Amino acid sequence: LRTGAGGGGHDSGCPFPDKAIDLIDEAGATAAKTMMPVGDQEENVITLQSSSKNAVKEAIVCPNHVAQVVSQWTGIPVTVLDQEEKDRLIHLASRLRERVVGQDEAVNLVAQAVLRSRAGFDQPGQPIGSFLFLGSTGVGKTELAKALADQLFDSEKMLVRFDMSEYVDRGSVLRLIGAPPSYKGHEDGGQLTEKIRRRPYSVILFDEVEKADPSVLNLFIQLLDDGVLTDGKGRTVDFKNTIIIMTSNLGAEHLTAGMAGKITMEAARDLVMQQVQKHFKPELRNRMSEIVIFEPLSRDNLKEIVKIQMKSVVASVASRGISLSASDAALDVVLLESYNPMYGARPVKRWLLKNVMTDLSEMLVSGQIGEGSSVSIDAANDKGLKFEVATKVSDSRRNNPTPQ
Repeated sequence: LRTGAGGGGHDSGCPFPDKAIDLIDEAGATAAKTMMPVGDQEENVITLQSSSKNAVKEAIVCPNHVAQVVSQWTGIPVTVLDQEEKDRLIHLASRLRERVVGQDEAVNLVAQAVLRSRAGFDQPGQPIGSFLFLGSTGVGKTELAKALADQLFDSEKMLVRFDMSEYVDRGSVLRLIGAPPSYKGHEDGGQLTEKIRRRPYSVILFDEVEKADPSVLNLFIQLLDDGVLTDGKGRTVDFKNTIIIMTSNLGAEHLTAGMAGKITMEAARDLVMQQVQKHFKPELRNRMSEIVIFEPLSRDNLKEIVKIQMKSVVASVASRGISLSASDAALDVVLLESYNPMYGARPVKRWLLKNVMTDLSEMLVSGQIGEGSSVSIDAANDKGLKFEVATKVSDSRRNNPTPQ
């Protein structure tokens, strides 16, 4: 039973009972290998491969062995395969809000759609969720996609990203699903289908989807409707364990006008949806779990993002044994210098990289700081930042002071 549950949703390229037999075979080999002394594993690997039946008889195959094999096949860590999914789903919205600032409505819509799907209220066989994210640059669309991959599949590496400005001609469909036999590139497979065939648990991000050729959008209609695509080699690729996210800047100027008070936000949202209706067929719009509008970030939102980004810098230098702190005044300087309402949160990260990480890197390379150093960042009189360094004396120097 565990084999069916573990392998059924993870290896979509092989039918039952073959996939269960393969899974038991691999799990048996894994169990037998764990019973060997480390030094014997290498010389006995041929024996294991040639006599897996005996290996299974001599070793007990436990659920964790099955989980390890499925993890190797799919790229999903064993910890995720063994976790209770209900805990992640119940706390999904709150955990997403820890990373995505100022977009509570968007986060709630996405979390609720995922919850409905996992509870079994959506049509079976379709992707876990499909979303159209609308809004200006730097408001959290991509960050929410990354956060979903991290929360549901335990790693941002489970995010598969496509820049749709590269798929603007009719030949783009073949690039995504693979060319048929006798066509150039047939052996390479499709850029989309190959990635999902090998890693069926993924968040798929189609950036700037409005730029894609209409034939590509028609392909997406089929994908959202059936939950499967047939690649150029005739193989069926299952997308039922994926989340599909399409992003677009359509109508972003109206949201900016609403934020500036030139029109109401309600009117801005209506204008955005009018553009969406003109550009995308109803067949595509109606197959979406949600169409989500991201509003421009306020100054308070950006200040919170500055804090989050600074925590990331602190964690980065902590891995080198360096303690870093930043005062509220320093955070205010970062916000003041990086603030650009047109580009949202993106300038914050760039400013920190250029003006904090670069300075810290120079200090590290020059020997001003190192393991055990403590660095505090504060506002300087010239409106920039100042770095104060305190280096801890090592135990060896403390116990053996240099003779005078």
